Amino acid sequence: MVSRFDFNNEGNDRRKGIKNTKKEQVSGAKKNNPNKKKSEGKTTEKKSGTLIFPKKNEFSFRIIFYAALLVVTLYLVFCVYKYINSKNISTYQVKEGALSEQNSYTGLILREEEVYYAKSSGYYNFYLKEGEKASHTDLVYSIDGSGKIKEMMTNQTEDATTLTEDDLNEIKSEIVKFSKEYDQNDYIDVYDFKDEIDSISLKMSNLYILNKISSMSLNGTNVNKYYCADGMENAKTGYVVYYYDNYEDLKPEDIDSSYFADDIDYKRNMIANNEIVSEGDFAYKLVTSNTWELVFPIEEEKAKEFDGKEMKVKFLKNQETLKGKVKIIDAIAPGKKAAVEKICIVTFNTSVADYLNNRYIDFEIFTSENNGYKIPKSSVVEKEFLLIPDTVAFDFNETTNTVCVKLDKYLEDGTKTYVTTELNVYRTDGGDYYVDGSIVKLGNTVYAADEMTTYTINRTATLLGVYKINQGYADFKNIKKLYENEEYIIIDPASTMIKPYDYIALDASKIKDNEYIYE
Repeated sequence: MVSRFDFNNEGNDRRKGIKNTKKEQVSGAKKNNPNKKKSEGKTTEKKSGTLIFPKKNEFSFRIIFYAALLVVTLYLVFCVYKYINSKNISTYQVKEGALSEQNSYTGLILREEEVYYAKSSGYYNFYLKEGEKASHTDLVYSIDGSGKIKEMMTNQTEDATTLTEDDLNEIKSEIVKFSKEYDQNDYIDVYDFKDEIDSISLKMSNLYILNKISSMSLNGTNVNKYYCADGMENAKTGYVVYYYDNYEDLKPEDIDSSYFADDIDYKRNMIANNEIVSEGDFAYKLVTSNTWELVFPIEEEKAKEFDGKEMKVKFLKNQETLKGKVKIIDAIAPGKKAAVEKICIVTFNTSVADYLNNRYIDFEIFTSENNGYKIPKSSVVEKEFLLIPDTVAFDFNETTNTVCVKLDKYLEDGTKTYVTTELNVYRTDGGDYYVDGSIVKLGNTVYAADEMTTYTINRTATLLGVYKINQGYADFKNIKKLYENEEYIIIDPASTMIKPYDYIALDASKIKDNEYIYE
């Protein structure tokens, strides 16, 4: 039964046997989505085998994603390509520095030395530490004719080890000094420290016994006390030394190469505590001046270089460096009447006390010291340049280091004209500008500003330089060498455009002019 509200006339159609697919599709669409407007030719029914298009925002996201992936891939490929085709260029940062030539020698030390001899015979005992500076009132040694001091030292009781506050401070001072200066790579310092403490202990022990003998006023005790410089107020005082070697009166002009022969018989004669001495024997000596000399033979070529200069001397014993004035004198070679040797004398005015126990000493002299910019030798390259005289070139610019010349040019109609061209200048010298061959070549004719004066480029010269690479490309900069050793060169700061902290190519042989450097 058909409803009377059959507005679509479906009942009549069924009775007539007519199938209205279009109406069914539209009716079905309305049922599924009543708010959707009818759109002819479109369907929302899902059928097997039908393509389903993505929504608009999903499609846009996929495009952006694949585009970004492509960009990243291309960038990685470019980086790999650049790395494979780039040069491995190491750089060096320019710094201020200095270089010195180092020469090793063995020298002989000469000092002002006054020798004093024993005034009597008996057992010798000293009361000052070797190297200690003494005054006229200081007791240096005593001679015990009876042997009482030696006997008491052998049989001294425990109270002999009692130390005063001054004694303790002296020992503490030596310990602190040793602890600060100790180097585990130089174990000989331990033995020097031991000798120093032994010397202090012996001095303290001798003073204790001497004071005890004086207070006891022992019968038969014959102890003679002797003070610095024999107590003479007009005599020079100085540092006390308890050895002699017969070189005390040696003068620089007495020295030749025989004093430095390998087979030289050099002896040091030391006087020991409680040793028996006779009147007139060596007692001690005083080094009476802080001025001393280091003397050694030298090659004639070096003698000319050293003479009259102030040089730094580094002593291998303690690595101390002192400055001294150099003087060269002549000496007759041993066994040869005519042959002359050059003797070098270096004079110092300080630190004499540090070398009182040395007559021969090894040292190094530092010469030819130059200050400037320090660069590796591998960074330096020699490059050829064209020379253009200043009678042709014009408008030199000191700020940009450029100069102008005119070059001829022919127009299409055959008319000759002149074009002002700027050239980079790498150096000016003797009225010539050093320019590279990037614009003008050997054999080219250049014109002055008046277009009448001409010059055909026919001269070249070479310059030393480095490649500055601050901006990422190789820029040649001229340098002036002051000094060099096996590894480095010192360049003149006033004669180069290189400045501290600039970066230059470490190996100039790998660089071409104006080449871009990948870093």
